[in-house]
Amino acid sequence: MGTNAFHSQQKWNLGFIVFLSLLLVLLAQMSTNLTLIFALGISLGFVLQKSRFCLVSAVRDPILIGMTELTRAFLLLLGISILGFALVSWGASQRNIPLILNVFPLGVHTVVGGLLFGIGMVLAGGCSTGILMRIGEGFAMQGVAFFGLVVGAVLGERSLINWRIVFGELPGIFLPDILGWAPTLILEIAVLLALWQLARWWQNKQLGE
Repeated sequence: MGTNAFHSQQKWNLGFIVFLSLLLVLLAQMSTNLTLIFALGISLGFVLQKSRFCLVSAVRDPILIGMTELTRAFLLLLGISILGFALVSWGASQRNIPLILNVFPLGVHTVVGGLLFGIGMVLAGGCSTGILMRIGEGFAMQGVAFFGLVVGAVLGERSLINWRIVFGELPGIFLPDILGWAPTLILEIAVLLALWQLARWWQNKQLGE
């Protein structure tokens, strides 16, 4: 990058920071919740952009190029989420606070939808967060992909009942109700650790590390 281009980028960055700061001040006058949500969104976008985290790459890279760094990062994310949810659930149980859980049933439509969505993500070049991140970076094609994502989500939501009738579904299964919280937590962490080791072994095998 030349000197002129570098200074031009610096000016754009400075202008964007000033714009975000003014927008935060404006939101603060309107609603504290809006300010916190906006700041959280900007922070999350910054982390995603700098880390290049994308669920498509986590699934695609091991197959195409043998790399599993993002796969292991995704497994780490799942592990942290599981531990965090377990702490929240334990705290709620200690205070006798009922938890409202969204335990959805599994069916053939879930598998078919997951496969179609995965194919769509690969063709679009990113997952939902990856598409939003790249729109912010200025990639025009990701805007087209985002439009398709929104249209597909709306159509899927409106036709969900019909898909369930066609494919059928199994009852929702919540493992802590069957095994208990401690055994479930141990089982889930053990599975994630096994997948982590498998992902590392696969990368070493494919890249000869």
